[in-house]
Amino acid sequence: MTARKPLLDALVAMLTSRDALVSCLGANARYLPHMTVPCPVFALCDAMGATIPLGLGIALQRPDRHVVALEGDGSLLMSPNVLATVAAAAPPNLTMLLWVNGRYESSGGQALPAAAVDWAALGRAAGVGHVASVGDVAGLREAFTRARAAGVPALIVVAVAFDPDEAIPPYSERPDEIRARFRL
Repeated sequence: MTARKPLLDALVAMLTSRDALVSCLGANARYLPHMTVPCPVFALCDAMGATIPLGLGIALQRPDRHVVALEGDGSLLMSPNVLATVAAAAPPNLTMLLWVNGRYESSGGQALPAAAVDWAALGRAAGVGHVASVGDVAGLREAFTRARAAGVPALIVVAVAFDPDEAIPPYSERPDEIRARFRL
């Protein structure tokens, strides 16, 4: 497994001004305001379970944008039914990246329930059109390129190392700052 920041750096490097990025995933939402991202960014910290529904709504309303939604396994575990909703709506311009580290990182790093979830199989079973699993930067680059070109909703399951000592920036965005970073 790879550390979060190199994966996030690789993703941001692949984005263009025609994309839109949504993250309610704690650590990623804390990093993104400190990064140079070439597209609108909606980074709302620790709104567990909100990323994919927000991304879906944006993708449906803005078919001219490729929407990238960064979700965590703990967040998706709260409402996995959203994958079926995405599959039913079938926006061709939505790519979901599921960051899997087996932790509720936003609330202190507690372990997820011991049930093993095969996230890729869940995505396929829900009807998501394109599903891939990756564990390193090279795999992410390849999978993201394929997902973008798939023409169907895509789910990329990203295995990411949990590091309780990771120096994650503090979250300091106010609502007006979030709105300014996300002008479409």
